[in-house]
Amino acid sequence: MKTGVDIVKIKRIKDILGRNQPGFYRKVFTEREIEYIESKNNDPKTVAGIFASKEAVSKLIGTGIGYISWKDIEILHNKKNRPYISLNQKLSNMLSLLNLNSIDLSISHEDDYAIAFAVGYKGDSSFSVPDDIQDIITRRDSNTHKGTYGRVGIIAGSTGMTGAAYLSSIAALRSGSGLVYSIVPSDLVDIMSIKLTEVIVKGYNDKMECLELINSMDGLVLGPGLGQGEDIKGLVRDILSQYKGPIVLDADGINAIDDYRILSDRTGITVITPHPGELARLLNEDIKEIQEHRIFYSKYTSNKYNVIIVLKGNETIIIDDDMLYKNNTGNPGMATAGSGDVLAGMVISFICQGIDPYKACKLAVYSHGLAGDMAKEEKGEYGLIASDILNNIPKALNVIQY
Repeated sequence: MKTGVDIVKIKRIKDILGRNQPGFYRKVFTEREIEYIESKNNDPKTVAGIFASKEAVSKLIGTGIGYISWKDIEILHNKKNRPYISLNQKLSNMLSLLNLNSIDLSISHEDDYAIAFAVGYKGDSSFSVPDDIQDIITRRDSNTHKGTYGRVGIIAGSTGMTGAAYLSSIAALRSGSGLVYSIVPSDLVDIMSIKLTEVIVKGYNDKMECLELINSMDGLVLGPGLGQGEDIKGLVRDILSQYKGPIVLDADGINAIDDYRILSDRTGITVITPHPGELARLLNEDIKEIQEHRIFYSKYTSNKYNVIIVLKGNETIIIDDDMLYKNNTGNPGMATAGSGDVLAGMVISFICQGIDPYKACKLAVYSHGLAGDMAKEEKGEYGLIASDILNNIPKALNVIQY
């Protein structure tokens, strides 16, 4: 256990706000912190408490404000107005070096002072979930059945890549879908039937059979481990043009498109989930250019192709037209084969349960990262694999819901 404490004279903060409130806010606080402060009528006590908290955390990790900036330490509040630390990657890395994985925070006010006390410890973390994520999940009605929670089709997998279909399918189930169908080439039906106990496995011999199978689905994942070739391009093209429901287009599904106008022409919801390399190919840009301007190219893609984009990576970005979300859960151990397949299954699951598609993407990305953080606590970053994320989805959703 490590601790950090700081005390701030409220009059000092009041004087600073009187001299240059906008400049002080820009330098020290994040947008979400400023929004909270303004909801409290810019009360100097509130400002002093958050300021002291940042100092306390910087003392806990032993660096002071320097390598860790003011804005790297984000102080948020849950529905009960309890303060908590929103861990970004830099702060998480610092905690890992100290063999810590969580910080508890307490703020107190006297007449003249604000006092913040931070405790870092290793063990079962008490994850604090932002209100905008927590509000997405609602409690289930007791008078429901498996059909209530969506009929999901996972069009994925090929010889040597059955794991992608498995991970996406189980992720959809673990995220709450009532019925999940793994739709695979006929020669993979036997192996998928063995791998997937709770998933319904359907085989197809050609694209016409595949198109018939998806008619009854509430939504599709299209692409993980699907393979390459002209037959795959034709299958992807026909599904995108003929299926009217929501589609999460991932991996080989993205790479199979020759003419991206097909995305713009769709009437149904389309979510694409590229990593930077796939987006670079789609836009005919350099990967480095994409990485240096992630928000710009994500917004460009969303607007040009009429899609919701989930650009994976550190601080995954979601953009739907003018709506932007930048995620802060997850860790480098999740850079492992199959992690994206899990995410695709989670996204379509939430959409098919009736959640607004943009909010479904937010919930999926946040809970996917949270499940990865929970897996990290158990396995560490080096040994973490996609099935570890998969197995922690229920635990992550339980934390978010309650």
